Amino acid sequence: MAPNSIHIVLSVAWQDAGDTTRAIAMAIALRDMCPDGIDLNIDFLSCGSRFEYQIMDAGFNIVPAQPRVKGISVAHDLGWDWPEFFGSEEIAKTFIEGQLAAFRKLQPDIVFHGMWAPASIAARLLGIRTINFLPVPLHPGAFANGLVRDLPDMMPLFTRLPRPFRQRLAWLASGLMIKAPIFTQKRVGAAAAACGWPISGPISLFDMNMADLNLVNDHPIFHKEYLHLIPKNIVLTGPLFARSDVKLDDDIATHLTKGPGASVLVTMGSSGTEEFLFEAIKALRMNAEDDWNAVVLASKSICSLEKANEIAGGDPRLLVTDRFIPAPAANALADVIITHGGQGTVQCALAAGKPLVGVALQVEQQTNLDNAMNAGAGIRVQKQHWKAKNIRSTVLTVLKDPTYAAKARILADTLNSMDGATTAADVMWKFILEEQSAEAKA
Repeated sequence: MAPNSIHIVLSVAWQDAGDTTRAIAMAIALRDMCPDGIDLNIDFLSCGSRFEYQIMDAGFNIVPAQPRVKGISVAHDLGWDWPEFFGSEEIAKTFIEGQLAAFRKLQPDIVFHGMWAPASIAARLLGIRTINFLPVPLHPGAFANGLVRDLPDMMPLFTRLPRPFRQRLAWLASGLMIKAPIFTQKRVGAAAAACGWPISGPISLFDMNMADLNLVNDHPIFHKEYLHLIPKNIVLTGPLFARSDVKLDDDIATHLTKGPGASVLVTMGSSGTEEFLFEAIKALRMNAEDDWNAVVLASKSICSLEKANEIAGGDPRLLVTDRFIPAPAANALADVIITHGGQGTVQCALAAGKPLVGVALQVEQQTNLDNAMNAGAGIRVQKQHWKAKNIRSTVLTVLKDPTYAAKARILADTLNSMDGATTAADVMWKFILEEQSAEAKA
């Protein structure tokens, strides 16, 4: 690392809208806070994504990496085969090899990555220092001491129990959570070993993403009971979500404000499923007497606009779009948000002081929704109960009880008092400058 020059390569699964938003926000803050006299160079490494235009709009350079993918969704490009993140050892190996080749060519001082195992593994194989950003503290000390607030929905036998019992069982069994299949990735482990990783066999979810510095983009209040149990190199930097003053398209703004009843925003991010989105649409058109108006975001990574409109059936209360709309402006006009529990979506809704009705596809999303629910700012519907009738009744419950919106506004005050991007950049610069100082003394 040259004393007056820093080269950072940012490698993320750019198909994920939330990770893209967070990575760009932190890169901008890092650039804006660059100390005088230091030449900072940031390259974005991408295998392909429909969100690449956001990177270029922010003024950053994109370096193509292998393998080239369509970039519509992470699940599609990696061939997700739950609980394995990669469809095969060969797919995982191809991504690791692509990262290795790019890092050898670019020779960065630091690799800054998201929850993206190929970048983490490749950088460590080459001895490059790493910085990671995460939605939750990815450490056994957190998972074994209450990070998961409720029994995961993929345990249907136990999830039939009342919520207080489930929560108690989740706490008592928290130490066993890390034994779940998702925490041991066999295919990634085999692929890493084939690329030179010194340990053969499965690799843990914790090990495959760990970095020299780990930034958690979440509200510290949700993690206070186990912060003392995680290493110092895992730092909670505060919430980080899309902040934008871009206006909504006129037709969307008009639809959300035309009354006479409530306005609803349905957003499943870029990682929701067609099934969950369609059930939400069915719920909103189920009863002709419901006087709400809803905007439904039908992301291209989830379904086609034509299929979503077919489910909507021409209901004038529903405006279905596949446009990428500014979330802050849309949230500001909605009375309730129906969502999949992605961290950025949840944080953005709560920052607008709007309550949530959500369903989770995986444990991190479930935790995001449970944190909001425990704070009284929304309701999470269990995955197996995400049916139109239940969704409709839950939305009506939230709309009719003003305490949900009141609790969301309380959370908004604390969320908006934090600047997660600036805090993350400050932590990163301290790490970078300490690394430079240590190298200078060596």
